[in-house]
Amino acid sequence: MQERAMLLKNKTVIVTGATRGIGKTIFYRLAEEGANVVGVYARNDQAANEIERDLNEKGIERSLYKGSVTDRSFIEGLMNSVNERYGKIDVLVNNAGVTGDSFITQMSNEQWKHVYDTNFLGTYICATTVLPYMEEQNEGNIVNLVSTTGVIGREAQSNYGASKGSIMGLTRLLSRKYARKGLKINAVAPGMINTEMIKHVPQSKIDNFLRFTNEKRLGEPEEVANAVLFLSSDLCGYLDDTVLKVDGGFLR
Repeated sequence: MQERAMLLKNKTVIVTGATRGIGKTIFYRLAEEGANVVGVYARNDQAANEIERDLNEKGIERSLYKGSVTDRSFIEGLMNSVNERYGKIDVLVNNAGVTGDSFITQMSNEQWKHVYDTNFLGTYICATTVLPYMEEQNEGNIVNLVSTTGVIGREAQSNYGASKGSIMGLTRLLSRKYARKGLKINAVAPGMINTEMIKHVPQSKIDNFLRFTNEKRLGEPEEVANAVLFLSSDLCGYLDDTVLKVDGGFLR
């Protein structure tokens, strides 16, 4: 039987927030499809070292960089280093993000700034820094991780929802500008996904979320990763400026 062709064979992929949760699963999934994977993480050296050892044992080309996505100098150096090493940057997955939940009337300026800077500004810096490389190649895929909270809004996540909504606007703006230059720029909006991020969420809130979800279950990180893989590969074809919801049919 002929071996299945890998979707990202010899592609160079950068994933931010790559050491935990959805980002880690995306990192592994794209590596499984033949990509040279480059991960960005902010703090967790232990997790990064474990990933390095694991992928090294599997013979997968990978590298991990520690730094903040809000640090433009760091991101510029990263992009230049990756381009010099591999000769191209094919895919950027903007996954890095944080939460700081509270009702809008109770939210401090610091809470707004921390979440908005990491989520929106970090995505903006990474995207606008990689674009010249992709434009020169006349091809490239950018996948921005947003959220159903950004799509529909949730009252206790006003800063998070606003930051993700802004990323959707940025996705549309960049897609309009760069589509005719061979770039595909899309977003994935996960719903309630079974990762460590929801461990602090009371079961009553999870149950209420699932009550308004067609699937009546939590999503798995692998399901989000498969959507990201689709938008990172040539399979996405005519799909552009799209927010692909992976939320089990969340209704409200």
